[in-house]
Amino acid sequence: MELINQLKNWYHQIDQNIFHRSALALARKMYFIWIFVNYLILATEANFFYKADNYITLKEFDKMNAFEKSINILNSIDYNFLYPYFILGILIFSTFGIFDKIIQHQQRMIAIVTYFLMINLDNRAYVILDGGNNLVHLIGFYLMFVDTQNIKNTKSILITNLASLMIKIQICFIYATAGLLKVMGPLWNKGIALYYTMGVPEYGSDQLFKIFSQFPVLVVLFTFGTVIFQISFPYLIWNKTFRPLVILIGTSLHFSISFVMGLFMFGAAMCMSYFFFKTDNTGIVYEN
Repeated sequence: MELINQLKNWYHQIDQNIFHRSALALARKMYFIWIFVNYLILATEANFFYKADNYITLKEFDKMNAFEKSINILNSIDYNFLYPYFILGILIFSTFGIFDKIIQHQQRMIAIVTYFLMINLDNRAYVILDGGNNLVHLIGFYLMFVDTQNIKNTKSILITNLASLMIKIQICFIYATAGLLKVMGPLWNKGIALYYTMGVPEYGSDQLFKIFSQFPVLVVLFTFGTVIFQISFPYLIWNKTFRPLVILIGTSLHFSISFVMGLFMFGAAMCMSYFFFKTDNTGIVYEN
C-alpha cells in the first residue's frame, strides 16, 4: 500500500497541469550558484588542476571512442591549452543560469553548455572529485530538460516535471545507498565510526576527538544518528509534515561535515539538492 501511495505521489508530481515554477526556478538558481562558486575557487589554481604538465596525469585520449573524447577534451595534449577558456565559459554560463533573465527562453541551452564544460573540466581534474561532484553531475544532466520560463507549453511542463522528479529520486538513491553501506560497515553498526574519523588528521578534529574520547555515548549517538537519518531520508522527505525537519537535520549534518572535515563544496552540494524538494506555497501555480 505504501508503494502504491508513493507511485501515486510521483505521478502527481509529473502532472502537466501542475507546475511549481518558482520553487524549481530557485532550485535551478542554487545549482548554478554552486557551479559558479566551485569553479571560481578552482580558477585561482587553474594551472595546478588543469594544465597538461601538472601532477594529475593525462588520460589516454587516443584510446578513447568519439563520445569519450568529447567529454575528455582537456585530456588531449593538443587541446589542453583550452582549459582557461573552459573555466571562463563555465563562469559566464553559470552567471546566465543565475540571472536567467539575461538570456530569455534559453534555459535548456544554458544547462547543456554548462554541463559540457563541467564534465570536461572535472574529467581533467578527476582526482579531486568527491560525492558532491557526482551529485552535481546528475542534477546537471536532468537540468538540461528543465525550463521554468515556458509556462504555456504543456509538453514542456511535463518534461520539466519529469526531470525534476528524477533529480529527487536520484538524491534519495544517494542517501539510501550511503545508509545501507554504513549499516553493513563494521565500524558504523558498532557505533564507533565517527570516533576513528575524527582521529584522521586530514579530515578529523582534535577537539572533537578528545570530546568523543571522554564521552563515548556521544560517539554512539552521532554515529547511529547519521545512519538512521540516511536510511530514513528516502521515505520521510516525501512527507510534507516531516520534510522541514528532515531538511533541517540534513543541513546541520552537512554543514558539520563542511566545516569540521573541510569538505565544504560537498556539504554545499548536498544542501543545494534540498531545494529541489521545495514546492510553491500555493501548491499549484499553473493550471492549463
